Amino acid sequence: MLFSSFPFMFGFLPLALLLTYGVGRFTRPGAKLVLTLLSLGFYAWWRPIHLPLLLGSILFNYFVGARIQLDYAAGRSRAVKAWLIFGLCVDIGLLGWFKYANFFADNLNLLFGGGFNLQKILLPLAISFFTFQKIAYLIDSAQGNAKRMSLLDFGLFASFFPQLISGPIVHYKEMVPQIQGPLFARWIPRNVMIGLVIFAMGLFKKAVIADTFALQVDPLYAQAAQGGTFGFVGGWAAALTYMLQLYFDFSGYSDMAIGLARMFGVKLPLNFHSPLRAGAIIEFWRRWHMTLQRFLTAYVFQPVALPLNRLAAQKGYGPTATLWVGVAAPTFATFFISGFWHGAGWNFIIWGLMHAAYVMINEMWRSRRNRKRRAMRKLKQTMREPGRAEIAFYHLLTLVAVIVSMVMFRAHEVYEATAIWKGMTGINGWISPQDLPNLTDWIWLTVVPGFAIIFLMPNTQQIMGRFDPAYNWSEWKNTARAPLHWTWKPNAWGVIFAGVALFFGIMFVQRGAAVFLYFNF
Repeated sequence: MLFSSFPFMFGFLPLALLLTYGVGRFTRPGAKLVLTLLSLGFYAWWRPIHLPLLLGSILFNYFVGARIQLDYAAGRSRAVKAWLIFGLCVDIGLLGWFKYANFFADNLNLLFGGGFNLQKILLPLAISFFTFQKIAYLIDSAQGNAKRMSLLDFGLFASFFPQLISGPIVHYKEMVPQIQGPLFARWIPRNVMIGLVIFAMGLFKKAVIADTFALQVDPLYAQAAQGGTFGFVGGWAAALTYMLQLYFDFSGYSDMAIGLARMFGVKLPLNFHSPLRAGAIIEFWRRWHMTLQRFLTAYVFQPVALPLNRLAAQKGYGPTATLWVGVAAPTFATFFISGFWHGAGWNFIIWGLMHAAYVMINEMWRSRRNRKRRAMRKLKQTMREPGRAEIAFYHLLTLVAVIVSMVMFRAHEVYEATAIWKGMTGINGWISPQDLPNLTDWIWLTVVPGFAIIFLMPNTQQIMGRFDPAYNWSEWKNTARAPLHWTWKPNAWGVIFAGVALFFGIMFVQRGAAVFLYFNF
């Protein structure tokens, strides 16, 4: 069941609100149970056969987490470590089997000429997201950051439908205190109003903008898959339209998830914060799929980087060698995992390694600039800060690097991305005979307005900033400022704005509700 579908908007959501708040008038545990059962039903709507997998994951991680918490409280560090390793092995093994078994079997067959027969495994919906959330919970428990709770509370935490399918990946401290608080399941019209406005803006982004770009993206990449050639215009059209489709699709989903959770009185953390306004690739990754990047930084990059940096210090490595050992190695490991997490395919691995290279170039530039700044301080001189033209160049460079990489992200095979990249370089001329008609008009009518919205308009959380729209909004409210400023108010203009966004979102859904792109991961 899609957020941007009529059964959800006019069936499931009103029913969930009515039952949760209706039961919540008499009993909060009853409201939690209702919302948990509804969330499980929401998941089962897709493929009921995979519901036992989700239920098994919830029960397993609840009992393992409880055991870890007991041993942590008793000071039994070895038992904590043993249970944590056991839990992580089961969770990662489950994810690995469903998501990567076919990939490894196919590649082994290519290497050794067959012999590895494995039936096609159907990927359960959201297994990547709910597995990572459970992993974070087990690690939080082992670090003393997650406390013992009832199975009912954990079941709601682990299955809450607004964030179950595509995130954000939520930690214990971000959600559990809210569902255990006295205001949960209490009817507060303000929460429903704010959530509905945020949801309306997300629906508009998804149904009106992202799905419109999909109409052009799919034929262009189908042309690449069929071995077609691209001219300069066609290559850049393929790259730009997919970048915009993915941007507004994931931004729209993130808004809808936050809005839906707010309707139930829960604030989720931000997962998307105008990443294309970033002036460096490192800053881009702080604002794109924010909770996934936070997860990978905390549980992959830092555990690898810390011992490697200690090793570099013990060996007496210089700044350059330390950078390669202590930063480059964990960066490439992190982005390899990030790429492989997004999909079991070489295109995703290459995409991840491209971003690892981007980040390392950014790190080397920052390291060089910091050394230069320290040297000038010794000379009691002030280093010149970058001017507007230099800052604009950094933004443009970051934007182009991301757009180029997203071609590989969208392509099913490497040769498809190569065909589009060739077109982008102009090797095949300005316009190829195989380019789709009216591409130039399409770019002016859609791509230019799309980027104008991204770079000139405030994002959803900035529009709703006075209402504290997300759990961690205070950390981000002063970043990614847009040239144009406007904040929503519950007055006539505010109602018109939300109504128009919701109306057009619903009208465009009638074209056919398209799956969110991140549902594939």
